Amino acid sequence: MALEIRPYRESDLEGMRAIWNAIVEAGNAFPQVYPLSAEEAAKFLALR
Repeated sequence: MALEIRPYRESDLEGMRAIWNAIVEAGNAFPQVYPLSAEEAAKFLALR
């Protein structure tokens, strides 16, 4: 598997949100209970 490290792009946000929400919904890694909406993810995950 190749790994590319590059600066964050806004187009990455939906994939990041999907990964985050899958972990939250599994319930065994974060104390967060509810998945992030697109708006919440933009604020929480975006590096601006």
